[in-house]
Amino acid sequence: MKFKFLKMISFIVGALGLIIPMLFLNGCSKTGVVEEPYIDPHIIFTSRRWWNYDIFIADVYGGHMTHLTKNKWLDFSPAASPDGSKLAFVSDRDGNREIYILDLKWMDGYTQWEGVNLTNISKTSGHDWTPQFSPSNDKIVYTTYFPDSDNYDVFIMNIDGSGKKNITNSPGYEKNPQFSPEGSFILYQSWEKGKMEIFFSNLLDENNINLTRNTSSHDIISAGNAISPDGQKVVFTSDRDKNKNIYIMNTDGTGQKQLTSHPSNDYEPVFSPDGLSIVFTSERDGNKQVYIMNQEGKNMANLSKNSADDWAPKYYSDNRKIVFQSHRDGNWEIYMMKLDGTGQTNLTNHPRTDYSFTVLPLKNP
Repeated sequence: MKFKFLKMISFIVGALGLIIPMLFLNGCSKTGVVEEPYIDPHIIFTSRRWWNYDIFIADVYGGHMTHLTKNKWLDFSPAASPDGSKLAFVSDRDGNREIYILDLKWMDGYTQWEGVNLTNISKTSGHDWTPQFSPSNDKIVYTTYFPDSDNYDVFIMNIDGSGKKNITNSPGYEKNPQFSPEGSFILYQSWEKGKMEIFFSNLLDENNINLTRNTSSHDIISAGNAISPDGQKVVFTSDRDKNKNIYIMNTDGTGQKQLTSHPSNDYEPVFSPDGLSIVFTSERDGNKQVYIMNQEGKNMANLSKNSADDWAPKYYSDNRKIVFQSHRDGNWEIYMMKLDGTGQTNLTNHPRTDYSFTVLPLKNP
């Protein structure tokens, strides 16, 4: 009798041992705790380390590298969607440069990532450049060059390639568009009377406005976040003082204010994710270095502090790191550092050229 009682107790304990973990996992699934694995911070970049230029993705700890595109054609200029699920890039695999899109699939294990459902979404006879996703993930803005008329125009389309619309449609050069943080307008670069100007395009009424109105100098927006996170300010480069300096203005073009004033060149300014600081490239130390300052142009500091060229800085989306291009290893590499310049790390670390990088948005910050 005693033996049967102990056997029954053992069975109950064993059953509970199976049921409790199942209940725990089901509960976690409902709350979202274990539905999606944590994905380490990653960068996506172009490299010529295989046949020619291809797209690669690497975690920021240097532990894993995935070759996303592998073919004999040129693949470059990657852009990640805000939710990190899709990647757009430029490829000449169909004879001219067009925009392709694929789904980024997290595999974990030895193969970290896979690019699936590759699709040509622009399908034009011209050459397409610089794709950028809308904040809502449903649109892409880009530039098309038409060789017959020697003209660049800015286009917008749905992420499946439908609904293409020429936003600028003028004989001038319009390039390098980027969405505002809420997606209601874009900024782009335009050549007016031989000078680069910054234009605003309201996507609701399709009204294009010259913001800088300064045909005596070049005013240039960076490829990164030239618009502040609240959509109220634009940071840009201008040579209106005979060399390149950093300026800031309201998104309606008013309140243009000079932030840097140095006889050497300052350029490539981008906003931090919280909008409180700006990183940029400066040549004031005799070579290209990455600098930081606040939105008022104060508290300026050299972050990279290296005898080799460092340039093209961008904030990582966690607002704690800066990714930048460097030539300190004798070739183009992509580095990362903390906001105070410490912890400088080579992320790509390869003897071939690594460039044209973007950061993968954090899914689980």
